[in-house]
Amino acid sequence: MRFRNTLILAVVVALLGAYVVWVEKPAMEREEQESKLLDFDNAKVTGLSIETAKGKVDLVRADPGGWTITAPRPMAADTVAVDGILDTIKSADVKKRLDEKPADLAPFGLDKPESTVVLTLAGGGSRKLAFGKKTPIGGSAYARRDDEPTVLLTADNVRAMMQRGGLDDLRDKSVVSFTDNDVKSVTISGVEGEPTVLTKDGNEWSVTAPLHAKADASQVRSLLASLRSLRATGFVDGVATPPDAKYQLSPPRLTLELVLAPDDTKKTLLIGGATEEPAKKEIYAQTLPGDTVYVVGSHLYSIAAKRAMDFRDKTVLALAKDKIRAVTSERRDGAGFRLEKRDDTWSVADAGTTGVKEFLLSRFVDDLRELKGTDIASETGPRPEFGLDQPAIKIVAEGADGPLGTIRVNVVGEGADKKIYAAADGSQTVYLLQDFVFQRVDKKRSDFLLVPTPTPAAGATAGTAAGADGDDDPEQPVAAGDEDGGGE
Repeated sequence: MRFRNTLILAVVVALLGAYVVWVEKPAMEREEQESKLLDFDNAKVTGLSIETAKGKVDLVRADPGGWTITAPRPMAADTVAVDGILDTIKSADVKKRLDEKPADLAPFGLDKPESTVVLTLAGGGSRKLAFGKKTPIGGSAYARRDDEPTVLLTADNVRAMMQRGGLDDLRDKSVVSFTDNDVKSVTISGVEGEPTVLTKDGNEWSVTAPLHAKADASQVRSLLASLRSLRATGFVDGVATPPDAKYQLSPPRLTLELVLAPDDTKKTLLIGGATEEPAKKEIYAQTLPGDTVYVVGSHLYSIAAKRAMDFRDKTVLALAKDKIRAVTSERRDGAGFRLEKRDDTWSVADAGTTGVKEFLLSRFVDDLRELKGTDIASETGPRPEFGLDQPAIKIVAEGADGPLGTIRVNVVGEGADKKIYAAADGSQTVYLLQDFVFQRVDKKRSDFLLVPTPTPAAGATAGTAAGADGDDDPEQPVAAGDEDGGGE
C-alpha cells in the first residue's frame, strides 16, 4: 500500500515538473520577452543606425569591442555613448499596450517619428524601434516595435536618450590620442621666448630647453594625463587651411608637440582663442594634421601654458626612503627632536615609556623626502638675507653608514612679505616654499608624543564632588567637633 502511494506521488511530481518545464516556463519567458521594449543580445548587435532631427548616423561594431561611424562619413565613434544607447534600449520595459491598430499615428507622433533606431544582428536579422511624442502626463513616451502596428508606452528617458543620437553625440570626443609610455618628448611653444622641451630617457624626464635640468616626473605625467583625457564639447568640421582668424589658430596662442615611439610619430595640438560665448568658458583647439576645430574647456590653456621652470624638479634634497634610519631636527626655539627607525618602526629618541604617534612619525619622514619648492630664489648659493646660516630649522637625515644630507629652512618677514627659504647643504640652489608645505616639516618634539591626560588627586575629586552635591562648602573650614559629622 505504501509503495503504491509513493509511486503515485512520484508520478504526480514528475507530471508537475514536466508541466513547469514545458508549459509554465516557456509562458513566463514569453511574458518576460513581451514585457521588454526590445529583446536582444548586445553581443550580437553588429550595426546600429539612428535617425533623428539631427540627421542619420550609421555605425558598425569594430574589433576589439569598439564602434566606428560609417555615415555620414567615416570616423571613430564614442564607444561609451553607443553602448549606453544599447543598454538603455535593452533595459526598457513596455509600460502599457495601447491601440492595436490605430487609424491615425499622428496623435502619438509616430506618423513622423522623432527618432528611429535599427539594430543589425549577427546572421543578417534586424530589429527596429520608432519613438514618437512624450505623453502629456506620466513621464512616458509612445513607441512602435519592428513592423508591429501596436502603439506601446515606455519610459520617456528612452526616447530622450535616442535624441542624443546625432553625429556630434556619437563621434569620438577625444582630441589627442596616445599612450603615456610611448611619449618620447614634449615641446611647448608660445609661453616663453624659447620653447620648453621635455625629453624622456628610460623612465626619467629632463628639461632640455631652454635650460638643462632634471624634470619633476609627476608634473610631466599630470600634463600628459590632462591631454589624454581632454574631451571636445563641440566640433567645427571642414575648416579651411589655415583656419579662419576668429579661431586664433593661425598662428595659435600655444602649440604642443608630442613625439611618440616607436617611429617618432608627431602629434601636434594647437590652442586658440575663446569662443563667441564667454560665459561657457570654452576655447578652440586643433590637431594636426586635420581639418576639424574642436571646442574644449578653457582650462586647457592653463594646463598647457607651463614654463620650463614649472617642470623643473624642485625637490630640496633627494632621499631614498629605504636608506633613512634617523632624522635629527635642530630648532631655534629649542623644541628639536631625534627620530630613529628600528625594525621598520619609527620612534622618538629618549621618549622612554611615553607613547608616540607612529603615523605622524612616518608621515614626517615622507614629507621630508617630498619637500619641494614652488620657485627658485637663487642658483648661486644662499645669500645673507635668506638667513640660512642660522636657520629656524636644521634637519639632518642619516643612513646606516652616516649622514645622508642636511636641509636648512628659514622664515623671513611676516604677512604678505613672508618668505620661506630652503636649501640642502652642498647645493647652490635655494628654493622658496609655500607655507602649507613648510608646516609639514615644522614639527616640535611634543607633536609626536602621546601625552597622558592628568588625573585629578583623590582629595580634589572628593572635594569637588562634595561641593557639587551642595552638602558642604569646600571654601569653608570644617569646625572642630564636626569632623566626624556628628557634633552638637
